[in-house]
Amino acid sequence: MSAKTPAKAIAQGMIAAECLCARHGVRLTNLRRAILEILLAAGAPVKAYDILEMMRDRGQRITPATVYRTLEFLLQNGLIHRVNALNAYISCTCRHDDNTLLMFICSECQAIKEIDDHDLYDYMQKRLEKSGLSLRDGCIEMQGTCRECMR
Repeated sequence: MSAKTPAKAIAQGMIAAECLCARHGVRLTNLRRAILEILLAAGAPVKAYDILEMMRDRGQRITPATVYRTLEFLLQNGLIHRVNALNAYISCTCRHDDNTLLMFICSECQAIKEIDDHDLYDYMQKRLEKSGLSLRDGCIEMQGTCRECMR
C-alpha cells in the first residue's frame, strides 16, 4: 500500500476487520477502530507515539499504555503487524490464518509489502532449522529496495 490510502480502501479494511473480530468473538471498540483507521489511512509504518499524537489531534486524551494495549489487541487478532526493523506498526493486507508472514521493507522509502507465499516461507523456515535456528514469532522481515526507489 502506498502512502495515504484511498477512503474506499479504508472502508473495505474496516469491514474486513469487523468480520474478523466477529469470527474471533471480540469487539472492535471505538478506540480500537480509531487506531486501526489511522494505520489503514497511513498506508505506511506508523510508530506508537505518532499514533498517540494523532489520537490527541483528534481530541482523544489517551496514554501511551492505552495505545500499546490497543495495538496488542490488533496484533493478536491479525489486523496489524509490528515491523520490528522500524519499531512501527502497519495494517495487515493479507490474511495469515497460519501465522506465517514474509515482509519486505524498502530501505529507501520504508514502504512495506506483505508477501503471501507459503512455499517461500516454508523453504526459508526449513533452511533456518537446518542451520540450527528457529523463528521467534513467525514473521520474516527482509530489507532491500522497492521498484519505485530503483527508478
